[in-house]
Order: sequence, then structure tokens, then C-alpha cells
Amino acid sequence: MSLKVAVVEDDAMMRLAIVTAVRLAGLEVSFEAASGSEAVVKAKTFPADAAILDLHLGDGPTGLDVALVMRRLNAKLGLVFLTSFEDPRLLSSSLPEIPEGSQYVTKGSLNDVHALLEALSRSLLHEPAASTGSLGRLTDNQVETLKLVAQGLSNAEIAKQRFVTEKSVEVAISRIAKLLGLTADSTQNQRVHIAQVYFRSTGKPLQ
Repeated sequence: MSLKVAVVEDDAMMRLAIVTAVRLAGLEVSFEAASGSEAVVKAKTFPADAAILDLHLGDGPTGLDVALVMRRLNAKLGLVFLTSFEDPRLLSSSLPEIPEGSQYVTKGSLNDVHALLEALSRSLLHEPAASTGSLGRLTDNQVETLKLVAQGLSNAEIAKQRFVTEKSVEVAISRIAKLLGLTADSTQNQRVHIAQVYFRSTGKPLQ
């Protein structure tokens, strides 16, 4: 029996791309929905083994809301959330807690059927979310510091926002650079390289 996958995405072109990728992988589309409210209704009628959901679905229920409803209907449901960023923590410093075993897939990788299948497989086994590249080595605090560096804040400004000393910020930046495998030619170069990592990971143009 073919695996049944629900697709919940408010952007019509993106939804088509996901549905196409799912079918190319030899899987069955249980249902597709353009909004959270539509997905909640369809989930009660069309059972699914896994779901691929955008976290942000415009007005109404979010992708997370839909996921929680679907998990109540099927405790074994695999969940894959779509994100535009390499590491979803770049989107928000306080992401809501997602159901156990949920996976993240970047929208830019949807043309890689293997990556999508791997995420679905991991979600069905309720495995921990796979590491998101080099940023996966960073703690939440380090990710937040990386974002502030990319915004052009000085060590003093970062220290004020994070309620720490400037020395702590300096040490944190050095650790971030090391974890990202960046060369430490100078403090200035480190900050530039860290900002470049941020912009590449978010798909934003370099300033």
C-alpha cells in the first residue's frame, strides 16, 4: 500500500511543486489544502500517513495548529514542516514547540526528491530533527547572537540586548566562528564572515 501524504501550503505554485515531488517519489497525495481551516476539515475525511506543511498559512490556523489536529487523529503521523531558511531558528528566536519527531525541509530543496523522502522517512520513525547544516552546531543563544552580528550591531549593543558583558559577546563570536569553520584573520573579518553565513542561510542579499 502506497504511503499517503497530505500537503498543506497556501502558495499555489509551491503547493503544486510539493505535490509533484511527492508523486514523483511514488507516493500518494491524501489531500492538498491551501489554508489551515481547509486542512483541518479534510484531515478528518482523508486519512494520511504523513503531512508536509508550511508553518505560516496566512489568516486562520497555522501549520502547527493543523499538525496538532492531525496528530490527534493519527498518533503515528509523520510531520515535515517547510521553511525558507536553512535553520528555522533564524526565522524566530522563540519557535513554538513542534510535535515529537517532526522534521524541517527548506523550500529550496524540494526539487531534491531524495531529501524529501529522507525527511518523510525520519518523520514516520519520529526521529529527532536532522541537523540543519553548519548552523545545526549552534545553540539557540549563539544563533541569536549570529543574527545580531548580521544586523550590524556592535559588541556593546549586543551585550546590552543580551544582558551580558562585552567580553562575553567577544568570546561568543569567536566560538560561533569556530563552530562555523570560519578563519579568524581578525575580529572584523569574523563578523563579516558570520554575517555572510546569515544572509546565505536566509536567502537574503548581501548588503
